[in-house]
Amino acid sequence: MDTDLQVSLANNAKEWLALSLSISSAEKEAFAKVHDGFFTTYGAAFMAHVYRLTFELALQSMPEQERSRLLLTFRQELDRAIDEHYISIRP
Repeated sequence: MDTDLQVSLANNAKEWLALSLSISSAEKEAFAKVHDGFFTTYGAAFMAHVYRLTFELALQSMPEQERSRLLLTFRQELDRAIDEHYISIRP
């Protein structure tokens, strides 16, 4: 990857971080209400489907390096969650 692309990706990541940090608490609360309403109404399987579709669509529009990083992080968190789950159910 050339230097210009690396700088561009880094700047893009910084802009997304700034945007995510600029979301007001009212917007976060509104999103939480909508999310929780759908979760309560349609259940975990429905929300898992929504999350999966969102994740897949996001991956399609990402550069390869960012996609690889996201998938690696996802795998690490999945492994951690599985480990924690099995630890919590052991007698």
